[in-house]
Amino acid sequence: MKSYRVELSEMLEARERRAFIQDKMLSGADAAQCLVCLTLNIAGDIKRTPMTRMLFDEGVVLFEELGFCVREKKLIDKKTGSEAFWLLDEEGTHVKTLLEDLEDSFPAARLFDFDVILPGGQKLSRAAGRRCLICDAYAAECARSRKHGLGEVRRVTNGLLRDFCAERLARAAHDSLMDELYTTPKPGLVDMNNNGAHSDMDVRLFEKSADALAPYFEDAARLGMERCGIAQLRGRGRTAEMEMFAATDGVNTHKGLIYSMGLLLAGMGRSLAEGGSCIDHAAELAREDAGAQLEKTLAAPVTNGGAVYKKYGARGATGEAAAGFPDALYCLDRLALYRKSGCAEAGALALCDCMASLEDTNLLHRGGREGLEYVRQESGRISGMPVDKRVDALCGLDSELIRRRLSPGGSADMLALAFLLDRWQTLSADLFGEFREDGK
Repeated sequence: MKSYRVELSEMLEARERRAFIQDKMLSGADAAQCLVCLTLNIAGDIKRTPMTRMLFDEGVVLFEELGFCVREKKLIDKKTGSEAFWLLDEEGTHVKTLLEDLEDSFPAARLFDFDVILPGGQKLSRAAGRRCLICDAYAAECARSRKHGLGEVRRVTNGLLRDFCAERLARAAHDSLMDELYTTPKPGLVDMNNNGAHSDMDVRLFEKSADALAPYFEDAARLGMERCGIAQLRGRGRTAEMEMFAATDGVNTHKGLIYSMGLLLAGMGRSLAEGGSCIDHAAELAREDAGAQLEKTLAAPVTNGGAVYKKYGARGATGEAAAGFPDALYCLDRLALYRKSGCAEAGALALCDCMASLEDTNLLHRGGREGLEYVRQESGRISGMPVDKRVDALCGLDSELIRRRLSPGGSADMLALAFLLDRWQTLSADLFGEFREDGK
C-alpha cells in the first residue's frame, strides 16, 4: 500500500488550517459552549494509514456515544492525519473530564488527543499529565529530555494500533457468529426456536464456543498483519480447535468456521497492513496448501468432510476458500438485497437462497445426494415465493429437516462469513479511499 510521507511544511500548513477552523467554529460562541478537536498522536512522517483511520473512527464513535449536544461538526481526512471538530452546547471543564477518561479507557486510546477549547481560544489542560507510551513516566518529561528515540516510539505506537485493529476485527467476527446463531428460523439448525436436527447442541453451547474462539480471531487478524503463511495460521487454528472442544465438552460447533473465518480475518489484517482485497489475500493464503490438503484427504480421510470429499468430490471449506469465497459473497449479496428492501428476516432469507445453491458437505454427510438435493429443491421453491410467505415456509421446512435429521451447517457457515464481510465493508468504508474533508 502506498505510504504518504508528510513534510514539515505540510504539517505546519495543517496546524494553521486547524487553528483557522477552530477560530471560525468558535466565532460567535458564548460562554456556555466549547469546541472539541480530535487528532491522533502519531510519531514520524507517516500520519495516516488504514489502522490510524480505524482507531480515529472508533474515537469519533466513542465521543458521540457520550451524548453531548452538538451544534456543528466537521471531519477532515488528509495525509497529515484525520481530524474531527465538534462545537458543543456544553460546559468545557465537564467535557474535558469525560474526554480524559476516554483517553485512558483502553491501550490504544492513549493515542487520542482530545483538545477542548473555550470561546476566546483558551485550551483546557488535563488534570493529570499524560504518561509516556514507553516507560509510563510523564510524557512531557520524556519529550523534553528526548529519552526515547523515534524508532522506539514508532514501534510502540504501531503495536498499539495493530493490537487495537486485531481486537476490533475479532469483535466483528464474534458478533457475526452471534448474528448467525440468533438468525431465526434456520431449518435444521440451532436457532432461537429450537435445536434443529441436533441433540447435542443448543444456543448456549454455541455462545460458549464463540467466546472461546475470540482470542483465536484476534491472533488470526494479527498474523495476517504480519503476512503469515498458511502453516502458521493452521497451527494457531489447531490450538483454537482444542480451545473450542474444551469449551463445548467435545462437541463440534465451529470447526469449519475456524478455518474459513481465520482465513478471512488474516486477509483483513493484511489489507490493513498493506492494502489490497481481503478476499484476494485470504484466497492466496488458502491456495498455498489447498491442493496438498485435498490430495492428503483423498488418500486418507480423517474427518466427516474428508469422507464426503472422497465419496462425492465436494471440496467444502477448502475449495470455497481457494476459489475466493464465492458462496459467502453470494450470501453477502443476498443479505444486502433483503436489508435494502427493509426485510426484518434478511438473514433467514439469505440463508435460504444459499441453501438452494450450495453443495453443503454437512448435508452430504448426513443425507447423501438425496438429502442435499431435497434441501436444495425445497429451499429453491421457498426462495421463489413472495417474501412475506417465506418465513412460514422456512418454519415448515425446519420441522421436516428435524424429522429427517438434516442440518445445512455449510450454509450456516456462509451466512456467518457474510455477516463478517458485511461488517468489514462498514469498518473499512473510509480506510482506503481518497482523502477528503466533510463538514456540516
